[in-house]
Amino acid sequence: MTRGGKALSVLLVVFLGLWGCARGPVGHSVQAERIRSLETKCAKLEDDYRSVAAARDQVRKQLAALESEKAQLQKELADKQAVIKERDALRQQVAARTNERDNLKLRCERLKKGLQELLGQDDAMLAAPAAPTATTNGASSTSPTKS
Repeated sequence: MTRGGKALSVLLVVFLGLWGCARGPVGHSVQAERIRSLETKCAKLEDDYRSVAAARDQVRKQLAALESEKAQLQKELADKQAVIKERDALRQQVAARTNERDNLKLRCERLKKGLQELLGQDDAMLAAPAAPTATTNGASSTSPTKS
């Protein structure tokens, strides 16, 4: 290639470059519209992310509150179970003491009846020997006379 051909080639490349730059990008309005729609979509996704993050934080707070309430309820349940065990033990003790009381009451009643029988027998024994020795006019001393 000669010098003139080289210069012509360079000139042609420069001319085409200037012409391409002067035209602007092909489909610029389509790309601009696409960029706007992507920016809108990105902004919407950011808003959605913020709302989801806020909802997540709120749910975490509710979860923490529910966990503390659960711990409190479990503590109350344990306390109530201990009270129930103590109540049942006390009921058993009351039943045992009531049974003991009833047995002792029965024994006391039997002892009282036995003592009354013994006193009655003793009174009968005292009254029986005195009757034959105290009779003088055919009257017994068991039926006293009133004057």
